[in-house]
Amino acid sequence: MARINKSRKFPISALMRVFGIETDESIKEMFTDCFDEDDTDHIEITLSKDTTNDALSAAVFIYNKLRPGELVDHDSAIDYIKSQFLSHDRINVGRIARRKINAKLGVNKPLGSDEANIFDGQDLLAAIKYLVNVSNLKK
Repeated sequence: MARINKSRKFPISALMRVFGIETDESIKEMFTDCFDEDDTDHIEITLSKDTTNDALSAAVFIYNKLRPGELVDHDSAIDYIKSQFLSHDRINVGRIARRKINAKLGVNKPLGSDEANIFDGQDLLAAIKYLVNVSNLKK
């Protein structure tokens, strides 16, 4: 589950769908190397709770969680969700923070580029993998 702006929770798989990993199979494929036989498969649990099945329905679902009661079309919902993460005006990951993110999550983004200053799908995927591994190590 994820929270944005301290608002209601929603399945992280819905956010992954908005960032381009749309199908259940592709989401599972991204995490095949994260689980052993005795580990809890958090991705399978999350996918069982996720009612969305593509990027458009996921964007509308997340938008309705963040802004309940407002009417929205698919394109506006996707633009809003992506603006929460991919906007240089909204998010500016500094040079030191990017270096720490790269080291902790195993991401290899250059420190001085514009793409290093945003939190994108690659960072999201690496962060989820890290959290899944930490969760399964505590058993």
